[in-house]
Amino acid sequence: MRLHLLSVTLTLALASVVIAAPLDQSQESVLKQQFEDAAFNVTQTLDCDSCVAMLEAMKKLSNCTGLTYMQGPVFLDSLMTANVTGSDGKEMCYNLAGLCPAPAISSGTLTFPKPKPHNATAPNPSGTLVDVLHLSDWHVDNEYVTGSEAICGKPTCCRVYSDSPATPLRAAASWGDYNCGTAPKLAEDMVNNIPSFSNSSFAIMTGDIPPHDIWLENQTTVVPTEAIAFNVMARLNITMYPNVGNHEAGPTNLFPTLASGGNISWLYDSLADNWSRWLPQHALDSTKNYGAFTVRPHRGFRIISLNTNFCYTLNLYLYAHVSDYDPNGQLQWLITQLQAAEDAGERVWILGHVAPSQTDCIQNWSALYYQVVARYSPHVIAEQFFGHSHYDEFALYYDSDEKTDQSAIATAWIGPSVTPYVDLNPGFRIYKVDDGSWNIFESFTYIANLSLASTWDATNSTPQWTLEYSARETYGAYVPIADNAPLSASWWHNVTTAFQNNDTAFQMYWNLRGKSADKISACLNSTSCPSEMICNLRAGRSNDTCTPITFIGQNITSVQPTDLTPHYKRRLESKPWNAKLCGSIFG
Repeated sequence: MRLHLLSVTLTLALASVVIAAPLDQSQESVLKQQFEDAAFNVTQTLDCDSCVAMLEAMKKLSNCTGLTYMQGPVFLDSLMTANVTGSDGKEMCYNLAGLCPAPAISSGTLTFPKPKPHNATAPNPSGTLVDVLHLSDWHVDNEYVTGSEAICGKPTCCRVYSDSPATPLRAAASWGDYNCGTAPKLAEDMVNNIPSFSNSSFAIMTGDIPPHDIWLENQTTVVPTEAIAFNVMARLNITMYPNVGNHEAGPTNLFPTLASGGNISWLYDSLADNWSRWLPQHALDSTKNYGAFTVRPHRGFRIISLNTNFCYTLNLYLYAHVSDYDPNGQLQWLITQLQAAEDAGERVWILGHVAPSQTDCIQNWSALYYQVVARYSPHVIAEQFFGHSHYDEFALYYDSDEKTDQSAIATAWIGPSVTPYVDLNPGFRIYKVDDGSWNIFESFTYIANLSLASTWDATNSTPQWTLEYSARETYGAYVPIADNAPLSASWWHNVTTAFQNNDTAFQMYWNLRGKSADKISACLNSTSCPSEMICNLRAGRSNDTCTPITFIGQNITSVQPTDLTPHYKRRLESKPWNAKLCGSIFG
């Protein structure tokens, strides 16, 4: 999940000018306020040219050897390498702040080993369906404490902090809270209940294991957290094919490239150890090298687990070499695997964490990935699966600029999160998949209604995991589909057309997108929201999305508490960029 770290990162960079010098308490207090104000003003007042100029000035001024903070040093290293007055600076100011216009796509056209076959079509289904489990965004917080403060000013609550109030405003239920990471017992209960809904042939897990304590995560915290999580998932007693999310890194988001330097082999080695119960040795070796792997679970079927963190806009290592459009060669490696699959007549699933359709996937990388999907769809790539957003979403790919049901060629399934963070119900998904075409014929999403968490505690009961909806039944009411037809990209395009023409259909989607928690903001037909959301569903590449990158800094200290409703005040204070980060000069 994306956390908006810009004000923190920029403030750290500004602070680097003086942070190397010891400060007394009064000086630190003054600087603290100055830096907070500077970060707020930066995000409120800068335009594109000013942002680039600021980066240039910071590059000249930043002469300290490093920061004690986790994200700052990498940002500064990239800043010192970047051509901030050229495309690098504009890329940074666009992706991190939304202050520059989107840079023109400059990654060019890929060259493939072979041309696309004429009349490339998906194979006919076998008629036999198997169940596949999809988990995403685990985010279990092993520091979760029942009865602790659920409304705090940090990126994650329901923990005991040194400044936690003696009497919480809202005490965390033992099963979880909408403002917190996943309670361990909630995840364990989910795993215990999944077999009652499906006898799955295998499972996929599209990344993000650690909690959102981004100011604390490092190698010593990530490694045991991952081990605990995968041990719990192993209780399902089925083979799982995992993927690496942005939170797997410690510090969070930071995946070094070959060009940037840095070493994250500790993570890849640790993941390989955890995944050794499920993956063959060649896949483990690949994981150690790339954080990615390919396996063949069945004859004629291949799964490719891709490391999409090399397109993630908050992977600050990427800004040192913006013109390296394929850092670490992930896309070339993907092409090699897909070409081998095409030559062997195999069907392929692609797993990732950050969906290339999302605005926080760098546009040049996303555009290249789109070319790969267009080249190998629909005859090789059967389905794609991602996570990261925590919402229940999808994205479509087309073989022409005219987006119609006839030109739709591929679907990306963006799975609902296990975690309720933030304002969502916990959930998981079961697919019904044809074992010949490996296309999806049905999708069942299951949730637990977390608003009942306090009731479960009071009655000494457990969560009720229930079917939220069937995709075929729910959307088939608006776009009829034959029993022997898969939930294809063409069908999903027609579903988006139904959303355009029928607000009832769209509002149903909007509720299901939030896993029926009824806590996310309304998307009213009287606003531009529905058209933007429908546009995004049709945007397989990030430069096609209609939701702009924006950064809205919010200065809570300038607002009188009496001016805010309790709900709005809580949401305002819980914004990650307003959080008092433990161990920093900000709190």
